[in-house]
Amino acid sequence: MKSCLYLFLISFFVLNCDSKKTSIAGIVVDKISSAPVADVLVSYVQCKENGEDCAEIIIGQVYTLTDGTFKIDQKRAFKSRKRWITVHRGSKKIGQADNIGLLDKTIKIEITP
Repeated sequence: MKSCLYLFLISFFVLNCDSKKTSIAGIVVDKISSAPVADVLVSYVQCKENGEDCAEIIIGQVYTLTDGTFKIDQKRAFKSRKRWITVHRGSKKIGQADNIGLLDKTIKIEITP
């Protein structure tokens, strides 16, 4: 019984060692006028597994506020995976920012609405 408990605890810690709390924030602006863009969907995405053709996992999503800002907080993400942000208006992708860190707070995404 003890060996099963130890195995469970070791498995739990190994699986969670690459997982970390994330908190990102930024602003979406019009590329031409630099005006903030409100009410667009910002998705924080990462690869399910490392490699060229990765399956996407959404870490978090939020709509921008009237001042164009967004914040995605208190979600779990893997430290060793590729992460990026996509911006959508309706079903149309209108922007993307690559190589987003787990704690980036000054993200600026320029889009052409």
